[in-house]
Amino acid sequence: MGTRFNLLLPGIDNHKGDEIFSSVTNELLRIEKLLSCFLSDSDISYINENAYKKPVSVNDEVFGVLTECIDFYKLTQETFDIGLGYIIDYWTGRHTELDQEPDINLAGAKNIILENSDKTVRLATPQVKINLGGYGKGYALQKNLEILKKSGIKTALMSFGESSVTCLGKHPHGEYWPVGIQDFYQKKKSLTTFEVVDGSVSTSGNLQNENHIINPVNGNPITEKMSISVKSDSAVIAEVLSTALMVARDDQIEMILKSFPKEEVIRVEYNNNKTHICKLNKRSNEDNKNIKAGFYGESSCR
Repeated sequence: MGTRFNLLLPGIDNHKGDEIFSSVTNELLRIEKLLSCFLSDSDISYINENAYKKPVSVNDEVFGVLTECIDFYKLTQETFDIGLGYIIDYWTGRHTELDQEPDINLAGAKNIILENSDKTVRLATPQVKINLGGYGKGYALQKNLEILKKSGIKTALMSFGESSVTCLGKHPHGEYWPVGIQDFYQKKKSLTTFEVVDGSVSTSGNLQNENHIINPVNGNPITEKMSISVKSDSAVIAEVLSTALMVARDDQIEMILKSFPKEEVIRVEYNNNKTHICKLNKRSNEDNKNIKAGFYGESSCR
């Protein structure tokens, strides 16, 4: 999935650890074969290639994933959009034959048509390309969490490149897994730490790859240097929200978080070598003071 995967299984023998890691790896490869738009023989690539010409039949799992993504599109005020693949390709230079920016009005999830009666997918325009980059890692973590639980594992940590982390149970030497949010300017320091028990943390940002997070309103990359970190019971929700809230306006953020009241959300803004952090779904001044205490300057909450 284009990143490093780590699995920590405290207190088990090597044989069982190897067995579980093999099962987890096989599941990751299976999911990537289904959902990656970067593998030419994946189910999603087949949809992208053919579903504008005619409806494409898909299996129940792929249809369920796409249905859930369209549901998230609606729940996030249309900020989580899996239909912007060609626009992402244009801005990241992935396909050099795209000599002009695709039309945002002809792209996007609004042009993905799902037919439940026969489990088919149709793309209404040729400028729609499905990209599940803001969903796939969360989905893979959720599916592998099921494998760990079925294997009798009570405590574990899974991480995709440290940006998507899922914790099972408690840390073996504590009451929770501490998941820190790194300061981009000072790599060895954490801005704050989530206390995670049976939950996930996902972080999205544009600090290293400037053009991969697209505003679905105008089709342009987000240029404000920032990151969004979300703690949730669900790896999928954490992944989706960290992506959606990167592009959402302040009024949209308020509406989105009404649909996800249990999630913890940290926004970090980087400006003129200064770091500003804010806990988005805790509105009181006291909450914001607690989050920034001992760290960097004034809160950027609006």
